[in-house]
Amino acid sequence: MNQKVRTQRLRYASDMLAAPLPSAKPSRRQIRHLESRSRELEEEISRLECTIAAAPAAMRQHRLATRDTLPAIRPSASRSRPAASKLPLVQKRAMQKARMAKLVELLIVCGVLAAAVGWLRQWLNW
Repeated sequence: MNQKVRTQRLRYASDMLAAPLPSAKPSRRQIRHLESRSRELEEEISRLECTIAAAPAAMRQHRLATRDTLPAIRPSASRSRPAASKLPLVQKRAMQKARMAKLVELLIVCGVLAAAVGWLRQWLNW
């Protein structure tokens, strides 16, 4: 099953010298093949050039045809924040720290308000 396969590449310089040289003149079949390939490439190039030249007009026509249409309405789920499970861990931690900071700030503001009300009650004898 696993047999050694001899490479097609020549290993030694003597083998290379013994190998026949490729003919300098291409055969008639090669010439015909190259000519047909050249024609195919020229047709492809001209087709692409025409497409490129017509692109601005096609874009303008498309823009005019779709001028009065509205984009599709996105579902409300896609406009909401990304799901927490899809966020990287670093962003989750940053959001958690921001939430904690807002909570601490709220507690401080409530404490200051309570202290101010208590001071006013004491001062004004409510």
